[in-house]
Amino acid sequence: MKRIKPFFARCLVALVWLLASVSVHALETDQFYAWGKPIEDSTDYLNAWVRLQIQDVLDTKVNGKPRDCQAVVHLIQGRLQHSIYQPIEIWINSTDLVDRVPRGIEEYRDYRKSYLLSKTYPLDTARGLLPSPTLEVGKIRIGSDKLAHFFSEGWWYFRWWQKNQDKYSADALQRKMLQYGVNLEWWVQGKLLTGVISAADMEANYQGFLFYRQLCGGDEPLLYQQGGRWHFSAAFDISSYVSPEWDESWNPNIYSKLRWKGIRETMAGYCPMLQDEWVQKQRAYYAVLDTQTPTEELLDEMSAAGNFPDRTPFDITSVCNGLN
Repeated sequence: MKRIKPFFARCLVALVWLLASVSVHALETDQFYAWGKPIEDSTDYLNAWVRLQIQDVLDTKVNGKPRDCQAVVHLIQGRLQHSIYQPIEIWINSTDLVDRVPRGIEEYRDYRKSYLLSKTYPLDTARGLLPSPTLEVGKIRIGSDKLAHFFSEGWWYFRWWQKNQDKYSADALQRKMLQYGVNLEWWVQGKLLTGVISAADMEANYQGFLFYRQLCGGDEPLLYQQGGRWHFSAAFDISSYVSPEWDESWNPNIYSKLRWKGIRETMAGYCPMLQDEWVQKQRAYYAVLDTQTPTEELLDEMSAAGNFPDRTPFDITSVCNGLN
């Protein structure tokens, strides 16, 4: 039996890793489906889970051993971010503590019959993936996949930033890091497999980067030493990172032409709900909180220059206005 040459072996391993990583990070969500459905806020439970994971790392792998802060961050990252399935999303989908829509096997069956990707095309790979449920954090509805992005791609952003921070000015460094994130979403994490480019994913990625950076940086780092031991700050609050831009019903995705026809048809079915009192209150609340984020600023600039698709046609208000 012939041996595989080292170069091709490395390529094969990289391809397998890429496909596995992409398939997991490509989980799609549908915040429209959750419109008007009651969901209890999960902020306290999510905060408790993060604190438990980090404190356990500090107690079992860090304290009692001399380590600098960045070494501690790497150990924490190993608990919060995996190459394939992300721990927080596994926990969300298995615990009774986090309220979500859909929830349970029967609800998932109904969900898959009517969620946004349900009418794309029979062999659509994205439809074969388990959809992410919607949960609520600080009165904002998000897909559980956004928290996976927060800890996973947020780490990728952080590592890119660390490796390149001596090459550019602060402004140029952030811009190039965000462009790196756009490339991830365009090729590896979005369009390549699912035909979906998610600005909401990129928002979660960037906020995850800020989290990893704040572990050791800023005026009040989240990690600190006291009495010779490392501690995680009680000030951590996952809701401080979450914004309306994480909600894909507010911050629209870009879809490939092949998928958009079916998705547009499904989305149009939600148009009557724009007159619903719950939906109007939620969108008014989002409008008050909404600001132009660094990611949005870059995407708008790229779109104006013709280097990124216009997201406006994919917004539900554009879809519903087109029906009149």
